[in-house]
Amino acid sequence: MNTDIAAQKAFDQLARVGFEKLTDSEKILASVWTYQAGVANGGFVTYFASATGDMAFYVPTALGVIGSVAMAGIAAEANKVFGAGGPPKDREERRAIVRTFSDEIRKTLTALEDQFYESPEDADDFLELYLNRKL
Repeated sequence: MNTDIAAQKAFDQLARVGFEKLTDSEKILASVWTYQAGVANGGFVTYFASATGDMAFYVPTALGVIGSVAMAGIAAEANKVFGAGGPPKDREERRAIVRTFSDEIRKTLTALEDQFYESPEDADDFLELYLNRKL
């Protein structure tokens, strides 16, 4: 199955029923897709402060399921800047926290962005392999 089409179907379903009612595959598709796009297009600070970060809490799990272990580790480390509970699901709450990030936290996230860009893993490839196994 085409990953783009499958992701769009997952986003359509997300808009209809919300994250909690998605299937596991839909959760994985939606969260990995937005993670990849969000971090690649604006870095972690922008990702966490915007709608793309709404599923950030789930991304390490999703990446682990599809086998993208290095990317899962990067996402988990980025989520730790919010503390033990990880990034809030509520965008406004998460955005308020992001606005208070110290220079040290921002440097940590910049270093994680470097790891994201330099990673030999391509989460999109892992996502496609995952989808092919599911069909």
